[in-house]
Amino acid sequence: MKIIILFFLVLVSPFWMHAQNNVLTFEDFIGLVLEHHPMSRQADVKNEYGIANLQKSKGNFDPKLEGNINQKYFKSDKYYNVSNIGLKVPTWYGISFKGGYDMNNGTQLNPERLTPEEGLWYAGVEVSLGKGLIIDKRRAEFKKAQIYAQSAIQERRIMLNDLVLKSGSAYWEWFKSYNKMTVYEKAVANSQEVMDNVRRGALVGDRPFMDTLEAHVQLQTQKFNFLKTEVDYLNSLAYLEIFLWKDGYLPLELDSLTFPPSMYEVDKSTIEPELLLKVDSLKINHPSLLQANYKIESEKITLKLAWENVKPEIDLKYNAINSAEFGNPAENYSIENYVWGASFKMPLFLRKERNQIRLSKLKVELKQLDFEMKTQEIGFKIESAINLWQTSNTQIDLWSQTTGDYEILLQNENQLYTIGESSLFKVNSRQKSYIKSELMLIETIKENQKAALKAKYILGILN
Repeated sequence: MKIIILFFLVLVSPFWMHAQNNVLTFEDFIGLVLEHHPMSRQADVKNEYGIANLQKSKGNFDPKLEGNINQKYFKSDKYYNVSNIGLKVPTWYGISFKGGYDMNNGTQLNPERLTPEEGLWYAGVEVSLGKGLIIDKRRAEFKKAQIYAQSAIQERRIMLNDLVLKSGSAYWEWFKSYNKMTVYEKAVANSQEVMDNVRRGALVGDRPFMDTLEAHVQLQTQKFNFLKTEVDYLNSLAYLEIFLWKDGYLPLELDSLTFPPSMYEVDKSTIEPELLLKVDSLKINHPSLLQANYKIESEKITLKLAWENVKPEIDLKYNAINSAEFGNPAENYSIENYVWGASFKMPLFLRKERNQIRLSKLKVELKQLDFEMKTQEIGFKIESAINLWQTSNTQIDLWSQTTGDYEILLQNENQLYTIGESSLFKVNSRQKSYIKSELMLIETIKENQKAALKAKYILGILN
């Protein structure tokens, strides 16, 4: 039964592979991944989250409408009625504008809160002259939200770079396993043809019967190798399919008649001269380095806020007031009608504030050291990746020529064997060398394409 299954797989696989030539190119594959993979959607969500967080922090500067009313009645007496409605408008510079209307009365009302019967309009300003003048928690949160929104853009770049690298690597592994399988498919067909020719020659006395055994062994070996590569192909296909989705929610399977291009249809990946000229600028704008720099800027804002907290709290407020007797708040206004106040507060030892500055300075220093280390690490990785990419180009040129030479040697050996001037052993040896050379060429093409992927990934420009 095993022999029957083996024969069936070897017989059917060539037709299964070539029944229809549907080629999935690398560019088409990556396009599908970027459009439909869940991680691509996650990257977009990261960006949207940063924008939403920024809009949320802007809400700290939204005007606020306030109002309240308190009344007390006891034994038919109105002890007090306190009502107020107002609008407060905070600004970026730490100044808040406030205006509103008060109406307070009653037999037991605190006299200082008493207003005319028709009520009292007020409008004024509140400002901090000490702590909070340069920066406060509200402005610090907004600046950090701006930095986070920029960082989210770089996070999206990093996520998509990771996605293209992983899916692209899976594609070229799929390419390698498919082309290795086609090499052994061709080897099986060639070995079968040699086996048939040797058998016919042996039957008429032109070939020794020992050659039929050697041809049979060679055929069985190639069938065995083909089945091994077929398993590798199916496994690489299964891994490739984890990157294929529909709208980020529905996993897809690749059509059974869709294959990667052959090794002779893939152009080697070469480094564009323009890219080499832009390496320094790409390094400066690398998403990981930009993110590290954003972390430094965020910590600097925290440090600036810590310095601000050392200052004393000096708050001033001033409200111009006017009776609402005539309905128009500005009518009969006098500069002599106003309410003002001031407050002062300051810790004596400032131990909390001074040590917060110390902690913030240390955090900034740590982030700066991390930035310097990442800069050096990325610089080294870029140089190494480009060197590997350039070397792989030369290797393809060299090994393509070598593979062609091995093919010529095999053809010549076959011709010599046909006219009786060589042996089947030499033919098989030449075939093994040619197969080994083809497999090495496939591996070199794959490494060249993956080297290009890795270099662009390290440069942060895959997407």
